[in-house]
Amino acid sequence: MGFPFASTNIDKEFLALDNVSFSVKEGEVLGIIGHNGAGKSTLLKILSRITEPTKGKAILRGRVSSLLEVGTGFHGEMTGRENIYLNGALYGLSRIEISNQLDSIIDFSQVENFIDTPVKRYSSGMYVRLAFAVAAHLQPEILIVDEVLAVGDVDFQKKCVDKMQEVSKSGRTILFVSHNLQTIRSLCTNCIVLKHGKISFRGSTSEAINQYVGTKNSDNDCSGLVKFDRNSERYGTGEVLIEEILIKNSMGELTNSLFYQEDFSIEIKCRVLEPISNLALLLRLTDSQDNFHGLSYTSDEHPNPCPHSGIFSFKFNSSTHLLPGEHFVLLALSNMSRAIDQIQRAFIIKVLNCGRGKTTSFPFKETKGTYRINGNWEFSQISV
Repeated sequence: MGFPFASTNIDKEFLALDNVSFSVKEGEVLGIIGHNGAGKSTLLKILSRITEPTKGKAILRGRVSSLLEVGTGFHGEMTGRENIYLNGALYGLSRIEISNQLDSIIDFSQVENFIDTPVKRYSSGMYVRLAFAVAAHLQPEILIVDEVLAVGDVDFQKKCVDKMQEVSKSGRTILFVSHNLQTIRSLCTNCIVLKHGKISFRGSTSEAINQYVGTKNSDNDCSGLVKFDRNSERYGTGEVLIEEILIKNSMGELTNSLFYQEDFSIEIKCRVLEPISNLALLLRLTDSQDNFHGLSYTSDEHPNPCPHSGIFSFKFNSSTHLLPGEHFVLLALSNMSRAIDQIQRAFIIKVLNCGRGKTTSFPFKETKGTYRINGNWEFSQISV
């Protein structure tokens, strides 16, 4: 399967997908992960029959329902109810079959108050709610979902994942693209890792994530200063963009390597393209397997930290003592209802198993975890 893009140099040809070949079993939930530009969305468009490959072919056995981009598949002038019937007809369902699912679709989407309003007046979140509800409830044999769910709020994303798990248990096949590795881990049985239009790995989800994370870390190793551009791997509505991160140790030096028990600071510089009220920044720590360990976020004391366009800075001064090892940091900007900008593994903090100067080194070999937990121990004699 191949799909070329014309380059600015007419003597060169860029293949969005290059010799990609795989099969998916009935009832399998296949995750597709990779960097921006790896070919994930192009692959799903080919499988959804939106785009034709220049060579090769895609064979699908069963009715396909896809959710790829906000705005795809709905007619803006038609109401939500009319679009449900339109999509059902496109999937080959009769009006009676669609009517039998109508109440479930509307209830799941939670847009019942606007179901008879033209969808051109819907917010992006409302649009995705209804689009996913239609795609998941019209009983497709194959469900294809791209990162579009990131537009919805956290509760709705969880609801969608639960629904996809329900769909997979009924024996249907799901192809799922996401940058949220925890969601990939919880939902998918196997994964494909795409890199530069080719399959670099196909296997179990945990092995795929390890392979992908290893590649990503080698491509963007943090030395205390990390910069991002519009092509960086991120998702969100994009009114505010994270551009630069500075990690400093207790001496004020730029570095991502810290001594045990050393304080540190993280400065996140953001470009505000369009002011967002109630903007909050979340910093989330995980281990290499994307297991959650802790978080910190800006408080409600500053509901409008970026009141106009420009570059603004968030600074986090940490006095928490991280345990030795590698700590992966997710950064997310949101207004509590939708993701504005999120970078899954923005940088890594490496904590050494030794102290600075007279600082005590960590005395044990076992260093799994994130924090050193502060507290008091009490001892008493129970019997003689």
